[in-house]
Amino acid sequence: MKIIYIILILFINSFAYAEKVEVEGVYRNTGDIAPNETCRLAKERAKLKALEKVTGQIISSEELEKCSEVDGKSNCERNQFFLSAFNGEISEIEELDKKLDTETLNSGELIFVCKVKIKAKVVAINQDRDPNFDFDVKLNNYNFREGEKLEINIDFNQNMYLTVFQILPYEDNNYQVYKLFPLGQESNYIEGKSLKLPKKNKYEIYFPENIKKKSIDEYLFFIGSKDMINWLDKYSKFEDLKKEFIKSKSLVKWKYKEYTIIKWKKFLKKYYL
Repeated sequence: MKIIYIILILFINSFAYAEKVEVEGVYRNTGDIAPNETCRLAKERAKLKALEKVTGQIISSEELEKCSEVDGKSNCERNQFFLSAFNGEISEIEELDKKLDTETLNSGELIFVCKVKIKAKVVAINQDRDPNFDFDVKLNNYNFREGEKLEINIDFNQNMYLTVFQILPYEDNNYQVYKLFPLGQESNYIEGKSLKLPKKNKYEIYFPENIKKKSIDEYLFFIGSKDMINWLDKYSKFEDLKKEFIKSKSLVKWKYKEYTIIKWKKFLKKYYL
């Protein structure tokens, strides 16, 4: 396993650059997680900041605070860090300082607050960057009941190839990543300024039968590229998709959207998109 990891790092470094940064992560625990998890999530946020500082890929505060309560802040923030590391890796990390304190809210409630300062070496994928090569994504909803329809609206400022993946982080034994667009003979070269998905069939939300929770988080991952990239229809793990991304020398822009599915029916029917 160590040999494979070393080979992967050498492969990444062949067309990547590294930078060391010092950042601080803060987490205010309002009771949504156990007190002993407060500093661990503060460190996760510090790692996110380190990646953002070097790669330029920013996770908005809206996305950071959108973590599903039922899936758990801990799991959700871990998923967000994983997604944000798509065009970079933290190869070294040193914890410089950690402070766990309490803070009194205006309501009089006492909460735990942890601040973690780290020094991290971030290896960023060395790809061409163009601030004008961009797109914006909106979903018709971010909280779904099973059986409801998912719609995606995308605005572009340049022509590009667009690929959309669905990421199922709860899948341990099956595939975690499925391509939603394009499928079959669909063209994914976008020449217009906007696109609505799906084009023909419906994206119908379903709740997995093997999940015991009342709700789950899933993600849509959008990759816009200047050149055509031959993605697979599915990947066992998100890491496999990342390896394909690393191989590409094309100008690429990526974004993700998180949504929550609430279990609604007693008996479930599985729909395939």
